[in-house]
Amino acid sequence: MRLGMASVGVWHQNIFIIFMRLTLPFLLGLCAAFPVSACSSSAESSAERAGASGSSAMTSANDDSQGSGGSESRSGPGATPDLAQQGGAAGHAVAGSASTGSGAAAPLATATWNAARSASVTDEQLQTEYSTWKAAHAQACSNGSWVVVDDGAVLSEGIGYGMLLAVAFADQTLFGGLWKYYQDHLDSDGLMNSSTGVCDAPGNDNANAATDGDLDSTMALVQAATRWPSAGYLANARALAAKIAMQETDMCSGRRVLRPSDAFGGCTNTTDMRINPSYFAPGYYKVFAQDFTDQAAIWTALADGSYQLYALYQARMDNLVPDWSGPDGSDNGSGYSYDACRTPWRVAVDYAWTGDTRATTFMQNISSWVDGHGGLPGAAQAQNSAFVGAFALGGAYDQGKFDGYMSAWLGAKLDDAPYYQGTLRVLYLLVAAGKFSSTL
Repeated sequence: MRLGMASVGVWHQNIFIIFMRLTLPFLLGLCAAFPVSACSSSAESSAERAGASGSSAMTSANDDSQGSGGSESRSGPGATPDLAQQGGAAGHAVAGSASTGSGAAAPLATATWNAARSASVTDEQLQTEYSTWKAAHAQACSNGSWVVVDDGAVLSEGIGYGMLLAVAFADQTLFGGLWKYYQDHLDSDGLMNSSTGVCDAPGNDNANAATDGDLDSTMALVQAATRWPSAGYLANARALAAKIAMQETDMCSGRRVLRPSDAFGGCTNTTDMRINPSYFAPGYYKVFAQDFTDQAAIWTALADGSYQLYALYQARMDNLVPDWSGPDGSDNGSGYSYDACRTPWRVAVDYAWTGDTRATTFMQNISSWVDGHGGLPGAAQAQNSAFVGAFALGGAYDQGKFDGYMSAWLGAKLDDAPYYQGTLRVLYLLVAAGKFSSTL
């Protein structure tokens, strides 16, 4: 039967009214049951991901024109370095937030998480931990930048850690200030100098770069591009990742390795050929390979090389890893101390984001060492969260083991007052709670 135009309009209107009466209560109830952010899009706009300018394809050879630099060491609490999964599921995105204040928004869990989670780490605890950390270690500078202070100095390591924390807690003021400081203190390769004074004036401090700070800053920019998609952070991340790939990686005997700096390390700079396993970040590499496809070959090779080296270290060191080694993984007399203690965290992040079975093996080996040395917290080489918390994350491949480790960590009397221990504590807690987003 053919309907007249007026009848069609009335018919459509009635259908719409009936539909709204049936569905509106359900929709209202759904939004009431979840935070506001669950009823709004938190995914990064496709325009930014597609439109971010990229670098040309990376070459496999590293530029060795830079001069030699100093070495980094951390002999104890508060020591200052002299160098200072797969696919694109939007469910991994950091929750979008317009916050520009001091981090009042707690981080939200990712949609997919392979590792165990600790139910004892609440949003309220995380917020308290973050606020305490910020009050103790972050400082505003007069030009609008911010710094993270370590015993009277600013390290690129601390800038990177601070950016990770700031984006996790939706603190755009701190994030923007730290990123400004990074950009204000670039060396000749366009990477932040590894060490400056507190709130130094912009310029090249001639301290060379430290690769861990550069990697953490890049990962934070990727996360920030999801939380604040209109700020252009993904293009910043792409450019920074390209500089790291070019200046801070090397090919050594057919294996892609991470140099500890743009000024030394790897195998082509023969004056100082060390590498630092605690800088390896295989979870980050997989994110970079996905988001920056022109660089994917380097980041994929770097992840594979990292796990090859981890296996060599653990076979030689009764399931631990060294602070430093030769570029081929060879022993240079270095033990498991204030650098190496971060490595279980780096690997646990990859396991949580991607479920890589090589990460599972690494974590099982770490747990075997811990359990064979009396368990936590006593097995740790120092009674602070840098060691105890990282070992706890090493048990996150199994919920029961992880719960036991977390109880031991959070129940222990630890010295987390210094910058290094206190900062790593909050980063570790985010992972323990399953609230350190990969954006994969």
